[in-house]
Amino acid sequence: MTVTLYDVTIPVFIANLKNLSKFLEKGRLHASPNESSLIEAKLIADMAGLPYQIQRVSDTAKGVAVRSGGVDPIALADTETTFPQLQERIQKTIEILESVKEEDMNASETKEIEFGQRKASGKDYILKYAIPNFFFHVCIAYAILRKEGVDVGKKDYLGLV
Repeated sequence: MTVTLYDVTIPVFIANLKNLSKFLEKGRLHASPNESSLIEAKLIADMAGLPYQIQRVSDTAKGVAVRSGGVDPIALADTETTFPQLQERIQKTIEILESVKEEDMNASETKEIEFGQRKASGKDYILKYAIPNFFFHVCIAYAILRKEGVDVGKKDYLGLV
């Protein structure tokens, strides 16, 4: 059985964005009616808050879709300050990922990918940067919600509820 770049990115990112959306909804319900304190929450003072984490998850997934999947860049401004806006960002990201063609993604394995000031093969970009970065920010968003008392657990993170 062959596992492709598409297999380890697009369906995995979509599934985890859906999980993120669900535990973000639990956060909204927990914070209601005053969501600003949860939206502004951080793990520690020098880390960015919840919206930043969602934005980086989105940007990482979109970056894969653009750099490796060949979709046209779609700019999403980092202006989300409410749970509905964060949910909209997640949904837009899913829509972008759903437009990636499997054959385009898999063709990028040896293609040189530029990201930031770095260059790597498509395979290295995805396995050594994009996937770890995506999950880092999903984990931080989860941890912020958990730290603030939102009733989320491992089953929420894994999408088992």
